[in-house]
Amino acid sequence: MRCSAQSQTSASVLLWTVVMIAILSILGTEVLREVSGRYQTNVQAAAWQESIVAAESGIDLAIIELRKSLYPAPNHAWEGWDNTPGNGVASHGLTIIPNAGLAGTPMTAEVSVDAPAELIDPTNGWQYYRVRTLGTVPLTGVPRVGSSKQDNRLRKLTLRVQRFIDNTFTSETNTPHAARRVEAIVAPTSSFAQAVFSVGTLNLNNQNIVVDSYDSRDSTKSTNGLYDVAKRQNHGNIATDGNLIQAGNAHIYGDVATNSGTVTGVSNVVGVQRTDFYQEPIPIGEPNWLSINPTPSVVSGTTTLTASATEGSPNSRYRLSRVSVSGGQTLTLAGNPDGSKTYIELYVTGDITVGGSSQIVLGPGVSAKIYFRGNVNIAGNGMLNPQNQPGDLLLYGVQPVEGTTPQVNLGGNGQIAAAVYAPDYDVTVNGGGNSGHVFGSVIGKTTTMTGVTNLHYDEALGAAGVLNNYKIVSWFEDTR
Repeated sequence: MRCSAQSQTSASVLLWTVVMIAILSILGTEVLREVSGRYQTNVQAAAWQESIVAAESGIDLAIIELRKSLYPAPNHAWEGWDNTPGNGVASHGLTIIPNAGLAGTPMTAEVSVDAPAELIDPTNGWQYYRVRTLGTVPLTGVPRVGSSKQDNRLRKLTLRVQRFIDNTFTSETNTPHAARRVEAIVAPTSSFAQAVFSVGTLNLNNQNIVVDSYDSRDSTKSTNGLYDVAKRQNHGNIATDGNLIQAGNAHIYGDVATNSGTVTGVSNVVGVQRTDFYQEPIPIGEPNWLSINPTPSVVSGTTTLTASATEGSPNSRYRLSRVSVSGGQTLTLAGNPDGSKTYIELYVTGDITVGGSSQIVLGPGVSAKIYFRGNVNIAGNGMLNPQNQPGDLLLYGVQPVEGTTPQVNLGGNGQIAAAVYAPDYDVTVNGGGNSGHVFGSVIGKTTTMTGVTNLHYDEALGAAGVLNNYKIVSWFEDTR
């Protein structure tokens, strides 16, 4: 009997042991299933988030190439891509992006850039670009959904069959991956996007300086296209890539921005003060004109150069070794007698000097671009733009000899209506009493305004001049 009881007890213990092992196994299996499913969900969610980073990186890569294309040749833009986008033609590139996360699983950014004709700004002919990107990240582990099927439906993961096939992208396959598609429209921006910009120090060293803005295109912001203090606007922004702006208590009707720097004398700044600004200015290359008007080759006295009704006409393109007028002499850029629109371009390889009562005079209806590679010294009332439209007189400092920093000095006894873009030059605007006014924009390597000088930025310049960058103006994700 005793043996039988022991046997029954042992059998009972064994049975309970088996039952407990079975229960624990079931619980363990369920826990493992739940943890595995949640782990799978988290990994897939992380890959899904990383794929949008890859897609947005593709937009950055496209903007980099577009920006490269603005530099003087050879700029190596679109190297490694299928072609250069233009006239509706798409450029295509594929990039593998190293990824520190997800056990080093690499991201793929596939980018398509095109230039549709319908994305040309009719007001200035600037081309907007359409950037389409596909960011993909492989999904590790078994090709199955995580713990939530709804989560997979939300993220639209490809586990066995590619969900969206077209002719735009070729890198997406049937292998398990997360994919995000993004389309962005990028717009060109002008080199004259600021009233005053300096790569280095920006110095406004007189407390009576006023910087504000107007818009010659808008009758509510100007009068007959001219500056009107009663219609003053607060977009006279000043900025530097450096870390110091000496505002000198100038009256700034706009924002003030530095690159992690400081601004002194800011008691009269109306707008926002920022420290997160940086904009690398695009250098100006030598004009590459196939043909020019051969005479004259130098201006050393009273001279008249004739503009043409056709923009870019060889007859109105002049390459001059220097410009030097003094003693009441005049360089006249003449247009049609009726004041209709005409165009002229000058490239001065040496210095431009206008002294005393001498002047460079812009005729009615003339739109002029003056490129220079030497020093510019225009004293007193040395530049006369009777129509007072700064967009009609654009001054561009060509990239100088390496290691040199030429000077641009503009007198301010009267009114100067011009836009100056010389990011490799030290630019100084000299005041001349209460009558010293500058209408336009000033960009230099260093920029100094001295004396009683008022600068009125024409916001119309933001849609004129050479291009300096591209910015995203539209962004959306294709979630089909």
